[in-house]
Amino acid sequence: MPETLRWRHIAEAADPARVEALVAQTDVFSAEEARIAGELVTTTLSGSETYRFLFAEQAGELRGFTCFDRIPLSAVSFDLYWIAVASEARGSGLAQELMRRTAAFARGKRGKWLFAETSSREPYAAARAFYRKTGFEEVASFDDFYAEGDAKVIFRLQL
Repeated sequence: MPETLRWRHIAEAADPARVEALVAQTDVFSAEEARIAGELVTTTLSGSETYRFLFAEQAGELRGFTCFDRIPLSAVSFDLYWIAVASEARGSGLAQELMRRTAAFARGKRGKWLFAETSSREPYAAARAFYRKTGFEEVASFDDFYAEGDAKVIFRLQL
């Protein structure tokens, strides 16, 4: 029987490297994106910027995480900056549980909306399908945002 998941919100010293490695091994995100994901943990640990996290660990290994926070100057809206799960955890329901717990946390902080953005490129089709499957609606798209032919697609979940 597999070891149960351990859930935590507090970032630890090993997390920047663990997050970067997890994001890199998904084969969806670029090396720069993986580096930035790790940097968000680093800035939170240093206190120079702060983000909220939800980490899922199993047998001492990072299996998935979300990075999110209230949108500055908004009383009711949160941004989901990252959600990623280890390749071997895909299809296990872990991403859905991460999303459920993240939404519940934001709702508990009087959040009404959770926003997520992604790319319109083919490698991000699974992300767009995941957002729709978990109750998000597509609310905006900005053509040629990231690059020619690569739109920014924004999703919103009512909490």
